[in-house]
Order: sequence, then C-alpha cells, then structure tokens
Amino acid sequence: MKIFRISLGIIFILNACNSAPKTVAVNDLPAKPVALQIPSNILYADIDPFISVKGMTTREVTTLFEQMLTADQQYRDSLNHGNKQNEALYLKKMVANDEANLKILDKIVQEFGWPEIDTFGAKAAETAWLIIWHQRGKRHILCKYFDLMESAVARKQMNAASFNQIKDTIEQLSPDQVVY
Repeated sequence: MKIFRISLGIIFILNACNSAPKTVAVNDLPAKPVALQIPSNILYADIDPFISVKGMTTREVTTLFEQMLTADQQYRDSLNHGNKQNEALYLKKMVANDEANLKILDKIVQEFGWPEIDTFGAKAAETAWLIIWHQRGKRHILCKYFDLMESAVARKQMNAASFNQIKDTIEQLSPDQVVY
C-alpha cells in the first residue's frame, strides 16, 4: 500500500512537470518590462567576500590579511607589468577584489576593531590601510574609518604617513559628495 501511494505521488508530480505550460494573454503582462539588476563586480573576486571572521584566531586573521593583500596587488601588478591586451580583465578583477576586500575588512573591524600593529602585525595593518586607500574616491568610506585610523596612529598602531594620505584626500573631496 505504501509503495502504491509513493508511485501515485510520483505520477502526479511527473504529470505536472510534463503538462503543457500555461499560456498568458498579452493583456496580463506588465506594462513595462522589469529591468534586471546588473550583477555586482564582486562575483569576479579572487577572495571570498562572504567569509565569516567570527571565532577566528589572530593568526587566522593575519593569514586572511595576507590573502587580501595578494588579491589586492596581483592585477595591479599585471596592469603595470603585464600584457596590455588583458587590461579590461585586469581592471574588472581589480575592482572586484577591492570590493571583496572592503567587505572582509568591514567584518574584521566589527569583530576585532581597527587592525593594529601589535595585534596583527605591520603588514596586516598596512593592508587594512591599503584597502581603504583604494576607496579614496569615496569620501563616505574614508570618513567611516577616519576616527579608527586616527586613534590607531595616536597609539602608534598605524603608520602616520599612510594616515596622513587619507586625511589629505578627505580634505580634497567635497563634503557634499553623494553616494549613488
């Protein structure tokens, strides 16, 4: 009896899958076609922007910063020293990696605070700055991290010259900058 019920259920499912598609009258269609959203460049990133940093050890985060630096620099190096025929691909990958790295840095800052030299090492601290530096045309991002970086510099946990580049850039960007 149980086999009969399962067989009957499978028959109904297969029948529904193989039946003719329902037709729709032209009047039932929306007046305007719905525009599809362009997928984010992040899909082309070489690093996983959805990684969770919760529960990571300091060493694991330091290793993650090394991966972020590799993702950050590889296509910039290729643009400077590589085949110019691949420039469009390199630019797409660079933008994707910048976006992914920023998402990961956001998570790290939420979990651990601004990456400091004593905690993660000078290379990781500089990588954090570099990720923000590559957003230098976006005043709202620079300002989001400004106080954290300023505090780190005051405690000698970030390179002061790097911070001053951020500070100078913020002063040059319009305070009325609108994010779209």
